[in-house]
Amino acid sequence: MLCLWQANVISKLALSVVEKVSSTSDLARLAIDDNAASGTVIQAHVQTKGRGRNDRIWYSPKGNLYLSVIITPSQPQQDWPGVSLVVSLALAKTLGGCIEPSQISLKWPNDVLVADQKIAGILLEVYNGAIIIGIGVNLTKTPKAEAQNWPATALSDHTLEPVDSDGFRDQFLSQLKDDLNLWDKEALTPFIKPWTDMAAFLNENIALTLNQDQMIYGRFRGIHANGTMQLET
Repeated sequence: MLCLWQANVISKLALSVVEKVSSTSDLARLAIDDNAASGTVIQAHVQTKGRGRNDRIWYSPKGNLYLSVIITPSQPQQDWPGVSLVVSLALAKTLGGCIEPSQISLKWPNDVLVADQKIAGILLEVYNGAIIIGIGVNLTKTPKAEAQNWPATALSDHTLEPVDSDGFRDQFLSQLKDDLNLWDKEALTPFIKPWTDMAAFLNENIALTLNQDQMIYGRFRGIHANGTMQLET
């Protein structure tokens, strides 16, 4: 049973926008050092050193959405990796207001696909007791093929109308705030079924990269209660 007096992990969002930065996550670290509140959001129009998982570079030209969101959860730290699934679902819901939802799928643990092409990625970093949620969404620009390891697309490739970048951001942040507050109270339980319903490669044979020189193979069966992959080997 929920305690009615339990505080939200995000009581309000505080958005700061900068034109150009190495990475929004770098600014987020500085903000945490300066006692930034949970719900602080930093957006950049351009990143010169945007980063993704496994030290990959995130292509970050003007025209796309680059955000870092700071939260200080009450959930135990071992459950924090599940935040990437919550964020990917919030992105999928927002994208579903722009394009046919059946085109959207979620690639464990941190990618959003449209027509099997990557449109968004999420990077979680833990710093001084907080989570920095790095989010990149291709709204109007698509990375060159040699710049990434998965076929990519942009929202503008799938819409007839021009993309309203600020409108998309605001809708997404509103959804994200609600979903993160729910996660902080109930963990991943409310999100497992909706995430699984949108999971890419469910019940298919996949290859999972553990590090740069180790891979395991198996059938993807979904996710556990903490967000880890169920892989049948």
